Amino acid sequence: MSLTRRTLLAASTASLALPARAQTQPTLRVVAPWEVTSLQPADTGYIFARMEVAETLVGVDPNGQLVGLVAERWSVDDDRLTWRFTVRDKRFHDGTPVTAAAVVQSLERVRTAGDSLAGVPIDRIDAVDNTVVIRTTRPFSPLPAFLVDYAAIILAPAAFGADGKVQQMIATGPYRVTRLEGATGFDQEAVAGSTPAIRAARYRAVGNGDTRGALAIAGDADLIYTLAPQVLPRITAAGRTRVLTETIARSRIMSFDCGRPQFREVAVRRAISLSIDRAGIARALLRHDPSAATQLLPPVLAGWHQPHLPALAFDPAEARRLLDAAGWRPGADGIRVKDGHALSFDVKTIANRPELPAMAAAIQANLADVGIRMTIQAGPSSAIPQSVRDGTLQASFFARTYVNVPDPIGTLLPDFATDRPAWGAVNWGNQAFRDLANAYTASFDAAERAGLQRRMAEVLHEELPTIPVSWFEHTAAASTRLGGVVLDPFETRYLISRMRWL
Repeated sequence: MSLTRRTLLAASTASLALPARAQTQPTLRVVAPWEVTSLQPADTGYIFARMEVAETLVGVDPNGQLVGLVAERWSVDDDRLTWRFTVRDKRFHDGTPVTAAAVVQSLERVRTAGDSLAGVPIDRIDAVDNTVVIRTTRPFSPLPAFLVDYAAIILAPAAFGADGKVQQMIATGPYRVTRLEGATGFDQEAVAGSTPAIRAARYRAVGNGDTRGALAIAGDADLIYTLAPQVLPRITAAGRTRVLTETIARSRIMSFDCGRPQFREVAVRRAISLSIDRAGIARALLRHDPSAATQLLPPVLAGWHQPHLPALAFDPAEARRLLDAAGWRPGADGIRVKDGHALSFDVKTIANRPELPAMAAAIQANLADVGIRMTIQAGPSSAIPQSVRDGTLQASFFARTYVNVPDPIGTLLPDFATDRPAWGAVNWGNQAFRDLANAYTASFDAAERAGLQRRMAEVLHEELPTIPVSWFEHTAAASTRLGGVVLDPFETRYLISRMRWL
């Protein structure tokens, strides 16, 4: 027996339509696309961190400043190798004290699992009284920022089973899990003695974007994250929730295997960039003109975004000139050819991000206009890193977050300083960039680091190992009965502990 799309939509909406307000203690209803596929921090730690169930040693506020969470304060010794994090006086959700030894145990279990943490040159982690001491093999100035990575959430010893896997979400946040409902979500309540005005919340994963939009229109949830641009006017017109939009540190980019003949030359990558009508895509598909990317990293990343760089332009005539000069000439079918290689490629994109296939189709038309054939392959997100591993990737189009670590170097290192990154430029191998990145992580001088940031941004802008298309507009809907709602541009927390009922 098959269910119609309308039936599924109605069923999903009905299951989430809770009473709007209890007599004494309202439950905040939070809806987002991400399922709780496991309890392992590297898989779903971001969900529990966003819901403020779990905390990392260090956090980041919406202004980009590092703040202590499990750690009260931290410092680095004169040797630039030894970091000391003083642990706050607090308890895990099972009532046991948060000790330095427990923090070390938690970090040791997960530090090789997260992409960012695995890139930190850690020699050893020790507990000394109430201090976590992390020693690195070489100076690594962004270490505190790397500890914001959701894979490094601090869990109680009782959270882990004999196999080292997380069996229960016993953490340190102002909320604790009271009930898990498999992949669909969980319930939580404020920890006794904590101060949040919102005392109970329910997280539900709703993967279908139409369903999330319907919930916002009907007012059947209080916070709904990741909404399609086309539904926003209807949400506003319904008046039950209000739309919030924030440009965040995420970019939609095209990435290539730069070792292939089609992409080996900078001139070809520049020509592809010049062929993309970013402003038209932002206006027609994203309905948010400021989303059109002028460089890789958006203005929210102060210091990394470089206003002096020339904006990425739309100039098909110049694209054709570059391709002609590089020897890529139109063949009988109009597709450019050089040395027996056609300027033709497959691009993998992610099907469940509804804007990505539509944007890819617009790019496909842009490229055809200058003699480049692009074939779109929409599928699961896992297909992109898998094709990198098996060597079949030609190109990909996806949204890349640059603040899993609030210092973008945490993403730039694996994306551009390795030969086969899962999400960055494959086989780019630019030694100048690697040297700049290594110098940046070794420096503790603010002025020197700023200069290195600028030069790294310039290299990426000049070489275009990946091509930015748009910056990401983080869009949510919040109940008109809910106050204190802030969209975190670093996407580490929903900040529900700061919210209140109006």
